[in-house]
Amino acid sequence: MKRNKLISILASLVLAGCIIPPTKDAAPILREPQPGELAGSGVAQWPAAKWWQTFDDAQLDGLIQRALLDSPSMAVAQARIRQASASAGEVAAQGGMDLSANAQITRQRYSSNSIYPPPLAGAYDTSGLLEFNFNYDFDFWGRNRSALQAALGQRAAAEAESEAAAAALSAAVAKSYFQWQALNTHLAVLRAIETERDTLLELEARRVKAGVAAGDNLHPLAADAAAPHQTLVQLETQRDQAFYQLQSLLGGSRALPALQAMPLPRVTADLPANLQLHLLARRPDVSAARDRVQAELHNVDAARAAFYPDVSISAFLGLDSLAMGALLHSSSRTLGVTPAVSLPIFDAGRVRANLNGNRADLALAVAQYDQAVQTAVSDVNDAWVRLHGIEREQAPLEQQIQARQRDVSSAQQRLKAGITDRRELVRNRLNVLSLQDQEIDRHAQALAAQIDLVKALGGGYSMPGTPPSL
Repeated sequence: MKRNKLISILASLVLAGCIIPPTKDAAPILREPQPGELAGSGVAQWPAAKWWQTFDDAQLDGLIQRALLDSPSMAVAQARIRQASASAGEVAAQGGMDLSANAQITRQRYSSNSIYPPPLAGAYDTSGLLEFNFNYDFDFWGRNRSALQAALGQRAAAEAESEAAAAALSAAVAKSYFQWQALNTHLAVLRAIETERDTLLELEARRVKAGVAAGDNLHPLAADAAAPHQTLVQLETQRDQAFYQLQSLLGGSRALPALQAMPLPRVTADLPANLQLHLLARRPDVSAARDRVQAELHNVDAARAAFYPDVSISAFLGLDSLAMGALLHSSSRTLGVTPAVSLPIFDAGRVRANLNGNRADLALAVAQYDQAVQTAVSDVNDAWVRLHGIEREQAPLEQQIQARQRDVSSAQQRLKAGITDRRELVRNRLNVLSLQDQEIDRHAQALAAQIDLVKALGGGYSMPGTPPSL
């Protein structure tokens, strides 16, 4: 009677201590670009994986290839992938079947006052153990499977982040390279301006010496002639900065080879078709954020599975003998099987806290995904509006240059006819050079905006299952 009463009390305590499993959480709603949120859509192709090759510049191709191989930022990204892969392997090893072997030899003196009878008592002897151990967790509730899926999701996120690092690095190299080229072109134009202003000062000095001019313009012309010297120093400094910025992006372990001056390539300004439909699949940072959301969902599932009993079975088979000489005898064999059920009792606080912690991590991952989507839309809009605006400046600037070039042709004809002197021709050339310098600046800004747009469109990345770039 007392025994039945004790069993009833224990059963009541067990039932009171059992945790009621929570219901499965609803899948989070992830943000997508809304109609009208993007600045527009076009007919262009999405950037290819090696988008920089469209500039047809072998020098740039080599720089980006070297950067992707040697840059510390890429080494960090690859290390994170290896770290995530190792974590996934560790989680995978913790679930399912486990088989191990154990061999042991022990030389010891047995106590005369212990459980061992003579002749072991008080004697030295060698014992041996040879055993195989088997364990299998049935994982009925998917705890181990969910933990593995979470680890694989983290690895996928690390791989996408590596693609994002590659896109950012290649864009940075291209922008620094074209900045260096643009500064070289600026320097060539400025040296031509310097030559024309020196010529204008020399012509005016001759007029003063010949007594046909009072000399009032000499000092302003001398100041104008001196101005390019300061600007030349500034541009050379900026060019050196761009060069060493490139060297830093490439890793800095080897000296950057001498760069050859090249003309700036043509700029293309258009958006891809189906921009709203495919943008999120083309952005590696958004893909990484999505993978982390999925990983945290699996972590929540694993935490929920902790509310259920854990069922496993273990077994051992081997040989065990206090006397080493008898270890291999059949009489030394040993074996056993142990089914086990682990039930969480009086553990509600810890298990619920773990689940709530994983739910909080999931909410953070969803918020970070929404932020990544907002950033993607903002990046595309900013780069596109900037590029489109810069390209609209080209036509009126070209019209001004053509008009000033006609002034130069007219001045040459008048000079040849003896109607005017050379000063008018020099002033018209200076007007053309000034406008050409503006065009170089506009062209360089357009290139930078185009590269920013390529990066904003994912830099050639496409999530598996996305239509390929052409």
